[in-house]
Amino acid sequence: MSEESRVNIEEFDENEEKNNIYSWPPTEDQILNIASSALNKSQDKDVKVLVYWDNPTLMILDPFHYAHTNYIHRKFEHNERSIEVIIGKED
Repeated sequence: MSEESRVNIEEFDENEEKNNIYSWPPTEDQILNIASSALNKSQDKDVKVLVYWDNPTLMILDPFHYAHTNYIHRKFEHNERSIEVIIGKED
């Protein structure tokens, strides 16, 4: 298989994966995964994280500016810590 063929297949797989995994709205498991990741990234007792679903690998801790889009809000508590997860549909 040529290098060019491998690139095309990999691009197709990534696009297919993105369409399947990151469809709106996110699942509860995906929201919990974001919450867990944000708690692991911060030592604060109360954590707030913003994620835009069109770029879900970028987490914004302690956000202060929000795009005009649809949002999902969830708040969780774990071992005397709280995490507020805000997921915007698009940035």
